[in-house]
Amino acid sequence: MEESIILAVDGGATKTTLTVRTSSGKCLFEKTARGSNYQTIGETEAVTVLGQLLCDAYISAKVERIHVAVFAIAGIDTKADLEAVTHIVKQSLKRAPFIIEELLIENDGHSTLLGLVEGKPGALLIAGTGSIAFATDGNGKVVRSGGWGHRASDQGSGYWIGRQILQAVFKSEDGVLPPTLLKQLAFQQLNIYSIDELVAWLYQPHYTNALTASLSPVLNEAIMLGDEQALVIAQQATQELSLLVKSSLSKIEYGVAPFPLYLNGGILQHNSFILERLQELLRNAYPKISFNLCSERPIEYIAKRALL
Repeated sequence: MEESIILAVDGGATKTTLTVRTSSGKCLFEKTARGSNYQTIGETEAVTVLGQLLCDAYISAKVERIHVAVFAIAGIDTKADLEAVTHIVKQSLKRAPFIIEELLIENDGHSTLLGLVEGKPGALLIAGTGSIAFATDGNGKVVRSGGWGHRASDQGSGYWIGRQILQAVFKSEDGVLPPTLLKQLAFQQLNIYSIDELVAWLYQPHYTNALTASLSPVLNEAIMLGDEQALVIAQQATQELSLLVKSSLSKIEYGVAPFPLYLNGGILQHNSFILERLQELLRNAYPKISFNLCSERPIEYIAKRALL
């Protein structure tokens, strides 16, 4: 029996990974490029990123027919977003003459959750450059909370934390807040030596949200050194992330049954303070929830979603 061929795309704000695989898991092609969130880089650049990856995949994988293609793209938050990303995907596909039998275009977190739970109830909290929570009752209902973009949402995310760090540094410079180790650690991270250089870095012509998010690892180091402002930011982030989970569980009317919560994204993977306190908060509210830190890359779960 001929194996199915799937194509999966994990298109985030920071990077985009495309893979072509057989239904048995054999990898025919995989490559990672820069981010493809059109809200961050614009539609034209998103087409360029996806189009080049598709072209490379077509040449290298040496297959023409794709049974299922899943484009799991960050930034699909509204009907208008879905229409915009659908247009981007279709324009990108013109650069590679794949014959695609089934095309799925979804928010990246939505696809990841479906690949994780494989038809069972469960929830997913992502805190990376942005933040969002998804939950499913296992009967086809999938809900989300958060993920409304950096201008009005993304609380507890890498971008949000980076912004809070910058605010703390500038407020400390103004004397509004006491001195903070976040300033020294941020300077070291960016290899700069003055506030003027920090301002120039922040308002550079090629600024992206990912740049601000890149400051977030500084928080964990400052916490370990006992910095007061770092602790305040971490506690606020924890509270905000817990609200995302509680909101999504409320939308599927979760009760008291055993229920898996999957945790993913750089903030949850690498900031032990936030992770431990988030688990404590949620365990008090939902005693039968189990916590599962995702051990694989999102593209692995998106590929599994393509096989459902």
